[in-house]
Amino acid sequence: MNQNLSALSIGVVGAAITLSAYSQTLVSPTQCVAVGLLVLMFGLLVGEGLISL
Repeated sequence: MNQNLSALSIGVVGAAITLSAYSQTLVSPTQCVAVGLLVLMFGLLVGEGLISL
C-alpha cells in the first residue's frame, strides 16, 4: 500500500475514534479522545515517513 494511502486510512480511523467519543459507552470520552489523538499522531508519523509499515 502507498505510504500516503496508509497515512490517510490511519487518519480516518483516528478521526472516527475521536468523533465517536460521546456516542459510545465502552470507555470514557476522555480516554476515547486520547486514543483517537494518538492514532492521528501515528498516522502523521507514517505520512511523514518516520515510521514505515
